[in-house]
Amino acid sequence: MSFQIIDGKSYVFKDEDLWALAEMETHPDVVKWNLSVCTCNKSEMYELFKKAIRKLPMEKNQIFLVGKLNGKVVGFLGILCETKCLMRVGNVGITVHPDYWNTGFGTQLLKAGVPKAQEEGLMKLEAETLFSNKAMIRIAEKVGFKVESVRKKLIKKSGKREDIVLLSMLLK
Repeated sequence: MSFQIIDGKSYVFKDEDLWALAEMETHPDVVKWNLSVCTCNKSEMYELFKKAIRKLPMEKNQIFLVGKLNGKVVGFLGILCETKCLMRVGNVGITVHPDYWNTGFGTQLLKAGVPKAQEEGLMKLEAETLFSNKAMIRIAEKVGFKVESVRKKLIKKSGKREDIVLLSMLLK
């Protein structure tokens, strides 16, 4: 098993890669953890990824890493850079296909994203997730993130209100 992490800005995506990204992002087991889902339709998500990937090389405020296992896309990490209170902050999102959960791929993607964020001059990384998403919290804490706050009953998922946890990491 050969897992490799590729910088999405310099990678030439194939159609099958875009479909893999769309399938991952619309997978029911992934959707239940997403804080914001723009569509659960795989074809629509494919088109969104296609459009975003096309713009990626010109994006100054985005980091996008892709995890491939034996040539197949199985995960990705996105960091959207913003300026908050005069500090450059990166908002982190990680998705790994459920077939590859508990393999360490999410941790590897996040570990690879930290030095990229430092190269981009970010001072802080933040990740928001459902308080019940213990896997994401564990991944972030392994890499050095700390719980910054818990926002009570902030989001409604599956008909019930849930807490959101904000994890953050100061960069050197």
